[in-house]
Amino acid sequence: MANNLLLILGAFLLLAAAAVVWRLAGWNARTRTETLRRFLDGLGRGEFRAARPGEFAGAWETVGSALTDASTKLAARIEHLADERDFSAAVLTSMSEGVAVVDNRERILFANAAFTDAVGSADDCRGRPLLDVVRHTSLIEAVEGALRTAETVRGEVEFGTVRPRTFALTAAPVASTAARGVVLVLHDVTEIRRLERVRRDFVANVSHELRTPLTTIQGFAETLLAGALDDPAARRKFLEIIRDHAARLGRITDDLLKLSAIEGGSMTFRMEPVRLPQLVEHCIEAVSLKAKARGLEIEGHAPESLPLVLGDPLRLEEVLKNLLENAIQYTPAPGSIRLTATAEGENAVLCVADTGIGIPSTDQQRIFERFYRVDVARSREAGGTGLGLAIAKHIVDAHQGRLRVESELGKGSRFFVSLPVCPPEPAAAPEELPAAPQEAVPQQPTEPTEKPA
Repeated sequence: MANNLLLILGAFLLLAAAAVVWRLAGWNARTRTETLRRFLDGLGRGEFRAARPGEFAGAWETVGSALTDASTKLAARIEHLADERDFSAAVLTSMSEGVAVVDNRERILFANAAFTDAVGSADDCRGRPLLDVVRHTSLIEAVEGALRTAETVRGEVEFGTVRPRTFALTAAPVASTAARGVVLVLHDVTEIRRLERVRRDFVANVSHELRTPLTTIQGFAETLLAGALDDPAARRKFLEIIRDHAARLGRITDDLLKLSAIEGGSMTFRMEPVRLPQLVEHCIEAVSLKAKARGLEIEGHAPESLPLVLGDPLRLEEVLKNLLENAIQYTPAPGSIRLTATAEGENAVLCVADTGIGIPSTDQQRIFERFYRVDVARSREAGGTGLGLAIAKHIVDAHQGRLRVESELGKGSRFFVSLPVCPPEPAAAPEELPAAPQEAVPQQPTEPTEKPA
């Protein structure tokens, strides 16, 4: 009986111990599992940290060490990717070319400041449909073509109405394992297209300007060879015409070379202080005979108190002579021309005023262009090359000055040349005057004193 009781008691204790062990093992497993879950949840939220001491103990210590190592490596990897992303974003943002990324639904994923400025959007373009931001048919068609054919599409688009800007467009398809899209690049070629137009216009104008005297020379030469050489009067007249047009060809060539030298920066300027009264006097003397021959009054006025200007006297004289000769050419008799010089703040202003036919307001902004003439027939009749004002403007610009015009049709014109004055020289320190010689004061003779013995 006693033995049975002991067996029952032992079995009960064994079962109780097993239950306690089972409960403890379950609690320990749940605790470690919860710890592991919290650690992994932290990794999912970006909390990359090492396991705290005792957080994974016993058999779980190896798991904790592995998780710490994985967390450290993952943090370093993500930091490296974030640095690369920030660097790429900084490069794209600072680019002068407009860059935008569009997905396959034509929604903008990225756009730098240059792109938003090019398309004229004041708001952030990210996340917006491309059609809401850009309403340009060529650009939309380029994106759709790149998405459809998976090939790069190139073209040219123009934005703006008041000051249009031209851009070279490149739409390159981008495909990844997750999605497809298009990278748009806008490169500003406005200045390049403008220079191309200027070059085409320049070539056309030069060809036209040279064709007229060449055709005249060729025509009269053929006339002479056809029998006009036997007529002394006609021969002399034709030869004079050939001479005049050959001289005009020479002037055009000289002006073209001069303009090319100025624009190419190869023309040298001998800068020195220039006295405006002397400059005005020289210019008036150079054109006075031509003005009087046309029945025009011409005068100049420049006070002696005017400050000096820093410039090349020969080049400045060339500018003023050109303006005066234009005034003589377009001022009918009886008329007057006046060249004055005044001081306005830190600038000296030279003004050539006439009572001529004036310049229409629509032409005033273009008269400084090469070969541009308001009165083509009259300019060619006087032997003008159409380059004088363009050369004058370039010379004034090289002196850090400004050349402008004010005119009213039928009431004359006024051309203003504004030039900066020479900076004042620092005042020299006053020299010390030599000290006046002092008169010698006669000394009274002293009687010698006897030294005591």
